[in-house]
Amino acid sequence: MLTIVRRAVQALLLTEFRSRRAEFYRDLAEMYRRSEAMVAFLEGEIANAQLTGQASRARGLRIVLNRYQGGENASTVSWLLDGVMPPGDRMLLLAVDRAADKPQALLALADAVDKQQAMLGLMLSYAVLPAITLPIAMVLIRLLSQVILAVDDSTPVFAREALWDGLNGWARDVAMASQSWGQTVLAGTALLLAAATWSLPRWKGAARLRVEAWPIYALYRDFQAGMLLCSMAMMLKTGETLRGSLEDLAQRASPWMRWHLARVLAALEENPTGTVDAFRRGLLSPYLLSRASTLQRSSPSFADVLIQLGTTEGDRVLRRVRRAAMVTNLALVGGFAALATFMGIASMTVPGRFANLMEPASLMALKAQYDSQHPSAVPP
Repeated sequence: MLTIVRRAVQALLLTEFRSRRAEFYRDLAEMYRRSEAMVAFLEGEIANAQLTGQASRARGLRIVLNRYQGGENASTVSWLLDGVMPPGDRMLLLAVDRAADKPQALLALADAVDKQQAMLGLMLSYAVLPAITLPIAMVLIRLLSQVILAVDDSTPVFAREALWDGLNGWARDVAMASQSWGQTVLAGTALLLAAATWSLPRWKGAARLRVEAWPIYALYRDFQAGMLLCSMAMMLKTGETLRGSLEDLAQRASPWMRWHLARVLAALEENPTGTVDAFRRGLLSPYLLSRASTLQRSSPSFADVLIQLGTTEGDRVLRRVRRAAMVTNLALVGGFAALATFMGIASMTVPGRFANLMEPASLMALKAQYDSQHPSAVPP
């Protein structure tokens, strides 16, 4: 338990350094190109970090320096940075160790991190809207329902039919449903979203393939595919093989991604030349598959296609993720926002209609009409 707490505290203290790790990877690549001694580099960067008030970077570099001076595996980048950088970088750092040209590998890693952070930032920015809008919309629906039902309680029985005619009647039905079933709908929606979120990295199988085009699942697929392409581009640029890259990434992937990569590897086992078809089994969206087919016509190998998709085609992939995020937001927020807007309009039309009906002349006419239609309600 104490070890877990220490790791959590260290991860928190290294948050800023990790968020800017692409800059560090480029600095490290420059160190290798200049043939600078590792100790001199780290001591100099620690001094610079202290000078510029970058406490998180200084802390991380001290950990690396202490490990390097320990002597064990001092030349292994992945060992030096283990625990300092996020777990997601471990496999990519292993590829750096295997690369003949470490500076080039580190620069490729920095580019991959930049693109992954861009996609992650995009995802987080689009997650803000549902997180803010959904609770507000639900509270508004609840409050506006109370207003409409309060008007209903204040309305004489003989005037209710006229008051709740047309759209006003729909608003009253929504208000009554909100009062009766609001908490159940809210709990059900929360459970449904929680179940969908939990299933994203875990659910696999034929049934999952049938829902990959649904908003939240399509967003997750496109986001994960973009992250995978960035990682594969980095590994392939360092000289890794396509199969070796897939196998390495599968080792630390989520169950969903591991399942997809296993299907790709199985397809390549059956037909080593059918690379596009291997990725056509659900991992890549039809859009990315179409782009891969276009690039393959002028590329010497499919590895080059993946490198282009993960590097120079990064903006296209990012636009695809953005589009999926917008569709998901619309699906999550649209219904509740539209209902809240409708109830807001009704909360203005209902009081106005109520005021008109409460005029003495209107009340007399409505009372007479009601008595004629309900003679049993008229006292003898």
